[in-house]
Amino acid sequence: MDALSEVLETFRLKSAVYFRSDFSAPWGMEIPKGPYAQFHMVVRGQCLVKMKNEAPIKLFAGDIIVFPFGTSHWLADAEESDKENGMKVVQSIWDGQSLFRGNEISTTLVCGHFEFDRDSNHPFVKSLPEMIHITDMERKEFAMLDTVSNLLIQEASVEKSGSNVVVNRLAEVLFIHTVRAFMNQEQKETSYLSALRDEKISKALKLIHAYPEKSWSLETLAGESGMSRTLFANRFRDMVGETPLNYITEWRMLKAKELLKSSNEPIEMIAEKVGYTSEASFNRVFKKRVNETP
Repeated sequence: MDALSEVLETFRLKSAVYFRSDFSAPWGMEIPKGPYAQFHMVVRGQCLVKMKNEAPIKLFAGDIIVFPFGTSHWLADAEESDKENGMKVVQSIWDGQSLFRGNEISTTLVCGHFEFDRDSNHPFVKSLPEMIHITDMERKEFAMLDTVSNLLIQEASVEKSGSNVVVNRLAEVLFIHTVRAFMNQEQKETSYLSALRDEKISKALKLIHAYPEKSWSLETLAGESGMSRTLFANRFRDMVGETPLNYITEWRMLKAKELLKSSNEPIEMIAEKVGYTSEASFNRVFKKRVNETP
């Protein structure tokens, strides 16, 4: 499994699609800051989106916008349009009484959210921006993103047996491909996303993720990556934002948290799976890093 897949698997990515709905002008909805990453896809027409203290951005059919940290924002057909509370809009659509019904459709949207552990100190989370905007042109440059987007739109437009499950699973795939497209957009050479693109550092990340139980050293990881110890240590720190050994510890704690939540295995066995032969030493590190006992 590649490094990004391991991270997303460990974060237990989930999604929910709220609606695919037609809006007639004037319309607007205010989305307060929330616990989930919000996303919107423009299926038809156009609209404006705006975060606080930022200029409005015009979205066109085919555009995808994601707010990884649930940042408050609004969407509307025009800046001066009244904005209804987002949950009120969602509820009205679920009740079959959309607040923005009319004879002339100005915009069609698919809206929902992604769930992952945003409280994690993992460098992947730190590398995400407040907003990811993938234009229709950029989307079409990525065949899989374009395919998944179109499948999601089609599945969300009709009610069939199991369609709700299919739509939500497609939304999870949409998030992954949106992140991939953003990685291609991003020009920074020193970020976790750049590390995932780097052939040698991503190889080290893949090994750490796949085998957290191994006694990794700088020398071993540098050798596996085909680099000198010093060059590897410096490049890893510059790209990932922390030293290789600190990253290993943080990854082990992240995997341990996942295992503690999802399995009934004894702590001693979980400790061994993440590289600790002593339950006592595992407990000490876990308490220090997670601020609570296993």
